[in-house]
Amino acid sequence: MGINIIDFIIVSENKTRSFLSDSQASEINYISDGNQISLFSLLKTDQPNYSPNIIKKDRKNNISHSDIKSGFFQLQNRRFLGNKYKLVGFIEDIVNEKCTGFESFCDIFAGTGVVGDRFNKKNVKVISNDILTSNYFPLKTFLGTTEVNSEEIAKKIALLNDLNTNYDNYFSENFGNTFFTLENAKKIGAIREKIEEIAKDENEKIILITSLIYAADKVANTVGHYDAYRKDLDTIQPLRLLIPDLKAEDNLKNEIYQMDANQLIKKISCDVLYLDPPYNSRQYADAYHLLENLANWKKPPVFGKAKKMDRAQLKSNYCLKSAANSFADLIRNANCKHILVSYNNTGESKDGRSNARISDSQIINTLKNRGDVDIFERDYRAFTAGKSETDGHTERVFYCKVTS
Repeated sequence: MGINIIDFIIVSENKTRSFLSDSQASEINYISDGNQISLFSLLKTDQPNYSPNIIKKDRKNNISHSDIKSGFFQLQNRRFLGNKYKLVGFIEDIVNEKCTGFESFCDIFAGTGVVGDRFNKKNVKVISNDILTSNYFPLKTFLGTTEVNSEEIAKKIALLNDLNTNYDNYFSENFGNTFFTLENAKKIGAIREKIEEIAKDENEKIILITSLIYAADKVANTVGHYDAYRKDLDTIQPLRLLIPDLKAEDNLKNEIYQMDANQLIKKISCDVLYLDPPYNSRQYADAYHLLENLANWKKPPVFGKAKKMDRAQLKSNYCLKSAANSFADLIRNANCKHILVSYNNTGESKDGRSNARISDSQIINTLKNRGDVDIFERDYRAFTAGKSETDGHTERVFYCKVTS
């Protein structure tokens, strides 16, 4: 993927950045170096009101095309709102500088799992968690698989790709000619049914479903989420499942969970706790309802133009007005040595759903109850599709060395 040059700033706890003002967040996605990534971009931000204490430059080599084997896919090859794949080098720099000698790393709001995957090594236990089944299955596949018969998986994926699908099913009736071409929707539904038949155990079933989730997302007629579909059905390439590129030998110590983060934090301990919670009222269960439906395959009734099923049990408290209280509860119960928090404060927006639920001051004051706080910032120019100005936008990570 070439060389990325990263500038980042360490800011002392008494020199925090000002709130963003007069800004409007929008959901976008772009393709960079073969990986399509969805991010929240800012239209306008104030300049920081502090002078940096330390400025560093770092060069990071990310995965190049030559590292990806033909016919295989990797954990990061998926579109997802707030995906941190382009920022994992920045996060890794902070961890390496502040958390030397760590043996366990917890990514408790994992999403696609790219941050935990960055630290996944034989000598490090990665604890990865996400409440959505459509995220939990990929986490189990890439970070939780400890034994795999690669030849058997390849044979079954070939069988699924060759499946003849000339009949309607639950998936095509609800999502054909909208989120997918009718042909792809028929095949997705038929493959999902076939997986239930051919998987020899739960682990193999999860791996095959993960392959289907990634393949379906690649041909979806969307901009990277499923709140809506494109008016013009222009994503017409045929569905094709690939084989997950697994490194089972690195996963022996790992723990993968599908729990509410505030409940899980009471049951685990780790050296480094990394938090990347939802930061506004946009619920991920709303954005990824279709993939969640596909993963669980309970065939619930769907409603509305976007064909969403009931998602009440999947709503996150971090998208509500009580988010700051949930954050304080989690930090209070954390049994760890270091805490890192990624949080993108979008300020005030005309669309209230985009406004950050937790302020910078609330984050800092909560973390200061556990120890000393630093703020790391990295200049970041988000893709704008020509509709917004993002000069001055920075990615922030709040760091706390736990002392109490």
